[in-house]
Amino acid sequence: MTEKYDLKALKAALLKSDDHVIETQIFGAKAFIRRLKAAELQENEDGMKAAIDSGDMNKAAQLNVQLLLSCLMTPDGKRIPAGALPSVDDLLAAHDNPTLVEAIGTVKRHAVGSLEEAEKN
Repeated sequence: MTEKYDLKALKAALLKSDDHVIETQIFGAKAFIRRLKAAELQENEDGMKAAIDSGDMNKAAQLNVQLLLSCLMTPDGKRIPAGALPSVDDLLAAHDNPTLVEAIGTVKRHAVGSLEEAEKN
């Protein structure tokens, strides 16, 4: 090994984030979603557990819908401004539980890398 090993380059590569945006269908419309970061998914799961443990199903639903909204992107991979999207309460009022669960499931499957595999089959 005669080449100099660049630890700064390694650290930069380890911390470089990729949103991994894909096209999918949500609520019957073409949508672009990003892959959640591990910390985002864990924070959502922790919040969900706390809400469910305390019997606050409304809070649990709000957390999941907020997670869904936070994943929506433009086709060129930019985040959609919150003001351009419906509110959490608007989505909860507009859709039944199975429809919301399906959309949230799409986002969560993409977060763990299984959505692309499921769509191939």
